[in-house]
Parts: sequence; structure tokens; C-alpha cells
Amino acid sequence: MGTIGTTKESEAEDNVSIRRCNSQEEAAAGQSQDRLFASDFVLATLSTFANAFTMQMLFVTLPLYVIKLGGSQAEAGLVSGIIAFTALLLRPFVGWLTDAWRRRPLILIGISGYGLASAVYLLAGSIPLLLLGRFVHGVGLCCYTTAANAYVADIAPLRRRAEAMGFFSAAQAVGLIIGPLVGFLLIGTFGFQYLFSLAAGLSLAAFLLSFFTQERRKKSGAKPQPWSPRTGIVSVESLPVAWMALCMGMAWGATSAFIAIFAHQRGLPNPGFYFMIQASALLVSRTIAGPLADRYGRSAVILPGIVLMAISLLMLPFTHDVPFFLVSGALFGFGFGIAQPATMALLIDRVQPERRGLAVGTYFTGYDSGICVGAILLGVVSQHWGFSALWLLAAACTLLGLIGLLTGRRRGIPAS
Repeated sequence: MGTIGTTKESEAEDNVSIRRCNSQEEAAAGQSQDRLFASDFVLATLSTFANAFTMQMLFVTLPLYVIKLGGSQAEAGLVSGIIAFTALLLRPFVGWLTDAWRRRPLILIGISGYGLASAVYLLAGSIPLLLLGRFVHGVGLCCYTTAANAYVADIAPLRRRAEAMGFFSAAQAVGLIIGPLVGFLLIGTFGFQYLFSLAAGLSLAAFLLSFFTQERRKKSGAKPQPWSPRTGIVSVESLPVAWMALCMGMAWGATSAFIAIFAHQRGLPNPGFYFMIQASALLVSRTIAGPLADRYGRSAVILPGIVLMAISLLMLPFTHDVPFFLVSGALFGFGFGIAQPATMALLIDRVQPERRGLAVGTYFTGYDSGICVGAILLGVVSQHWGFSALWLLAAACTLLGLIGLLTGRRRGIPAS
């Protein structure tokens, strides 16, 4: 009993220390609690819109390009998943580097990787070259998403953190709405070369927007620790939240990689409409979920969000007409839209500012791992047992994310 009491007291002291550190950080910045839409936040949000536009436009169309080049469904899953696998390998070092160095240079390096990858796609006429482009894209994805989310956490007012994450994610959702529709329209009307040219132009726009932001990280008196396997690979306190990200990533990877092929097999029209409905629901949910998570706690929106994602996946094996197909997309977008920003806010709640980069890297390590499993391994499942088995398994994996929410509570991670 004495040991348990001591442990609980230690966890409580840790949480109080983290909250005190966050409060001191906001006071040092001299920010008003109500001032969220400053120029840096607006520029960062517009930049993430352009990057999300590019990412989703390519993610959902490249599987069709693989089939056009004579590849199989498994190879389509490999091309889709290799980007997340590459990011997964680099996350531990990039997360530490984001803390030890600065956010903005890594943001610019990441966006440059997006643009270079689009150039490789323009030249790619074979699956090996596509894989090379996806590798480059994965490097950019790793640098950008890790540094950009840490940057937004730096500039967000403490009491509006989930709201800031929600609006930042909502900008991504707008890109997700436009990206698939424009992508399928371009390849249907002009071909893939125009698609890759537009992707390169969007990357240039994102680079220019991010170039004019200012570094807002607060100075710390402590010198950054050198990278080591013990301190630089993962943030241990972030692992329960990273598990939730992994399970959501499996669902996202499966739908992004295979909805287009699934729709064609079922005789459904332009799959871009699925992604449009999905992202529209995601946009609406992200604008309302942040304030709810700030007021009622993170778990109050994470739990229903994960359940809705699972329900949407369970609907797909029974989908044979457009309305049912679009309802599934709407439920998935709404569920992901309320759960994902709340998990990010929960993550930032748990860690001290000087370890945010590593924590965000750990979170996206889980998310990237999930996308790899969803796109690559579940692609093999679909190859052997069909899409119905894929969607049922993806739904079960998504629900496993609830384990992370329960584990986090037991380990003392605050839910609000």
C-alpha cells in the first residue's frame, strides 16, 4: 500500500509539474488566452492545407497509377505504405532533432522533400521509381509533420490548445476534401503528368508560406541532451497515446490505399466523392471537437470518435450503392476528425515543452506504423481473402485503440 501511494503521489507531482511548466510557458510568451489567429498560426495553417492537398491527392490516386503500370493490389499497397514506413524509420531522430535544433528549419526541409518527390513522380515510369519517390516523400513527411505540430503547440494559447489543434487539423481537412476530387479529375481529363505538376506547385506555395513564419519556441536554460538510444528514440510517457495513433493510422491507411480500387470493383462512381464526404465531415468535426475537448476532457471526444470510425469500416463489406458508400465515408471522417486532434492535445498535455518534439515524433511513429500495416499488410489480406476481410479486420484494429485510452489513465496521463 505504501508503494502504491508513493507512486500515485509521484504521478500527481509529475502532472502538477507539467501543468505548472505549461502555465509558465504561456505567461512568458505574454500571450492573451483568446489570441489564437496571429500571423504565424495563419501562415502555418495555410501551409498545412497546401501540404494536405498534395498528400491526399497523391495518396488516393497513386494506387491506380500502379495498376496502370501493370502492378498488383499488393504492390499498390506497398507504394502507398512505403512513405509511412520511411517516416517511421526516421521519426526517433527527427523528434529529438526538433527539440535539440529548431522547428522552422525542419518544416522547410520537409516541404522541400514534398516538392522533390513530385519531381521524381514526373519522371517515374516504373514501380521501382515510384518507390524511390515515395521514399523521398516519406523523408519530407517525417520532418514536416513532426516539426509543424510541435510548432503549433508552441504558439497555441494553453487554454485553447485543443481548439488550435482542431483548426490546424481542419485546414488539413479542407485539403483532403479538394485533393481527391482534383486528383481524379486531373488523371481522368489530362493524365498523371498534370497531377504531379500540380503537386510540385502546391509544395512551392507551402514552402513560401512557411518561409515567412517566425520561430516561437521558448528559450530553455537547460542544454539539449545529445541523442542516444535511451533518450532519443521514444517518449515513454507518450506511448499510450501513440498506440491510439497506431490504431487510427491502420484505418486511415486502409481506406486511403484501397477505397478507389474497392469502388471500381463494386461498380461505384468516382471515388473522389467518398473522400470529399469523408473530409467534409472531418472538417466539421474538427472545428467543433477542439472546444469540446478543452471543456469536457480529451476522452469525452476520443472514445466516440474511435467507435464511429469502426462502425464506418464495418459498413463497407455491405456497401453496394452510392448512399451507403457515402454514409460510411461521412462516419469515418467525423470519427477521425473528433478523435485525432484530441489525442494530439492529450499528448501535449502530458509532456514538458522541451520534449514536445520527441513526443510528437513518438505519436507519429505510432501513426506511421498504423498506415504501414493498413496499407501494406492489409493489402496482402485483400489480395488473398478479399476486401470484406480487409474492412472487418481494419475495424477490429481501430477499436483496439481504446486500450491506449484506458492504459493512459492507469499510468496517470490526464484525460483533460
